Amino acid sequence: MCNNCTRTSNDPPVTAAIIEGIVAKQLELLKNQLQQSMDDHFKRLNDRISTVENNVKVIQEEWDDFKKSSASFDLKLNDVVSEIEERKQRSCNVMLFNIPESSATDIAHKVAEDLSQVLNILSPLGTYPQPNKIIRLGVKKPDTNRPLKIIYDSEITANNILKSNKLNNNRDHHFKPDLTLMQRQYNNRIRKEFNNRVANGETDITLKYKNNTPCIEKKKVRGTTSKK
Repeated sequence: MCNNCTRTSNDPPVTAAIIEGIVAKQLELLKNQLQQSMDDHFKRLNDRISTVENNVKVIQEEWDDFKKSSASFDLKLNDVVSEIEERKQRSCNVMLFNIPESSATDIAHKVAEDLSQVLNILSPLGTYPQPNKIIRLGVKKPDTNRPLKIIYDSEITANNILKSNKLNNNRDHHFKPDLTLMQRQYNNRIRKEFNNRVANGETDITLKYKNNTPCIEKKKVRGTTSKK
């Protein structure tokens, strides 16, 4: 054996067939590895395609639902805008209850008597400008005094009257905010819920008003905060 060789005289001779066999095995191994890599790649690709298809399906369904509900959505949006505008208009008004109605036969005298009563009731509460207009609401019925809507041109004036009325605690004449139908329905629902809960045995709740809106709260206990 020569010094630069690793083969011995006893090793079998390296033939072309042996080399071909070794190369064939290496190629087969490489082929298998490449096939496995491609299979894994296509599996991941298929998974991603399935995910995309599912997402597209969900988006399509949501879009279809949106188109179906768009008319309703537009209506609700218009309702909200209308409600905001109506509340803004009514914020300059106050309602007054339990005011005897005039027995005069002509409208001018009726309005004059109503205005005189309103000014007399307002006088102890402070100095306020004369209303722009006063209106009796509803249809006149026997033995019933229709509420008066008192219209000002300032929300500040209306709010000051409501605050003064609350501080004065006048039980004979009640000034109230001029609420929209939606506000009245909400207030009635909250009061009904409160009465039902009290009737069902809840004794630790109270009904409070914040910005003329009722809310149900837990009665305050020393050292705790109130929660609904």
